[in-house]
Amino acid sequence: MWSYPVTMCLAPVFQATIPDILKNEGQYTRALSLSRLAYDLENLLSPMAAAALLVVISFDALFLLNALAFLLSAALVVSVTLPSPRPVEEAPSVWQRVSHGVRIYLKTPRLRGLLALNLAVSAAGGMQIVNTVVVVRSVLGLGEREVAMAFAAAGGGSMLVALMVPKCLERVPERPIMLLGGVLMTLSLYLGLLTPGFIGLLGLWSLLGAGASLVMTPTGRLLKQSCQPEDRPALFAAQFSLSHGCWLFTYPLAGWMGAHLGMTGTFALLGTIALAATGLAALVWRAHDPMVLGHEHAPINHTHLHYHDEHHRHAHEGWEGPEPHSHPHHHPGGRHRHVFVIDDHHGEWPR
Repeated sequence: MWSYPVTMCLAPVFQATIPDILKNEGQYTRALSLSRLAYDLENLLSPMAAAALLVVISFDALFLLNALAFLLSAALVVSVTLPSPRPVEEAPSVWQRVSHGVRIYLKTPRLRGLLALNLAVSAAGGMQIVNTVVVVRSVLGLGEREVAMAFAAAGGGSMLVALMVPKCLERVPERPIMLLGGVLMTLSLYLGLLTPGFIGLLGLWSLLGAGASLVMTPTGRLLKQSCQPEDRPALFAAQFSLSHGCWLFTYPLAGWMGAHLGMTGTFALLGTIALAATGLAALVWRAHDPMVLGHEHAPINHTHLHYHDEHHRHAHEGWEGPEPHSHPHHHPGGRHRHVFVIDDHHGEWPR
């Protein structure tokens, strides 16, 4: 409630910074779980906190308090020094800077699968967030208390799964866990066609929240695995933008369909979207997805900011300056194997 605008604006920076702070994969996975838990708790507790405060203070005072909390949270954010990734050169144009993360995202098969699963999450979430009040109040004829319980059921399912995911990822890779999330969300939407009562709705919303958390909790790991450290901010920003583009599509669709086709038709349409998105994710994100790939390099001459890593072993004349530095250099062609991500030296995914 208090810092939501700041949180939304800085979400990609926050998410991209966690891997720089927590180098250990297990600790990073637990951090993702706790981050998901905090997000769900905020959604659950903020309305209750606002309602409790309105009992003792006026709406105008609450609005002023919220504004002050916003300014305080912004000041705290500004006061924090974040670790800097390895330096990267400025792209020569605004468009290239904007498109850099999206290019990496759309050229990586596992991330194309993630984008499809983002659509499944937004289809399920759109139904739950937009139409819960309609289902509870208009269809079931219940009150505000039951509306709050329905939202809490979705949040509870999400939080329970978020706590379980780190242990699951120690034994199972991300792909089956995230695809299971897509299946659970699809199932919950199709079960809505049975027009369940209130207890049934609570079960459906818990299942929906659990499925969404199975997809969203491991997302940071997938992004971290798919780029160079210096490209993380751009890639996390691409995830933020593309996933919110999915929400921009499904939110109004859920509302429009609910008003024109009723809840049964809306459950059916959004369930079909979630099913198609999950199937597409399974198709484009192949089960065999090794991190280390053999690939060919064509000879190339170019200039960019670089360190002397496995891709940069060349002679110098003394004027190039300390690393990282930029100067014209040559890469000989050949074939080799290493952890593969899309970057300045790898523009296309190996076939």
